[in-house]
Amino acid sequence: MNEDPEIRMTLLAEPSSAVLARELVRYALTTWGFARPLVLDSMLVMSEMVTNAVNAARGQEIRARITVQQDAPLLECWDPSPGLPRPRPALVDSESGRGLLIIAGHAKEYGVRPSAIDRGKVVWALMPI
Repeated sequence: MNEDPEIRMTLLAEPSSAVLARELVRYALTTWGFARPLVLDSMLVMSEMVTNAVNAARGQEIRARITVQQDAPLLECWDPSPGLPRPRPALVDSESGRGLLIIAGHAKEYGVRPSAIDRGKVVWALMPI
């Protein structure tokens, strides 16, 4: 790819936004020619990032961004909450608490940074190719 493609979407921080974010990833990465297993893993990672953002900023705007860096998908999710997510142990029967562990298990690299242009933070994941 000569020029890194990019797609962005602003979402309402509600649980249904995870579905929209997954479909955005599927559309972008399929259009850009990535293999199906990577598309599926990326959909899962974005879903976890959006779910964490929904939990941090319910009812507010959040933003999803998908681009390519080092020929690999780079997934980002911004939310306005200043609180930084941290991995935490989840009980076997817990319905939540595994988001960052899932992201870490599928991404080549991931992290959290303060937003450069807004309040809040960006959770990002560089996927393996």
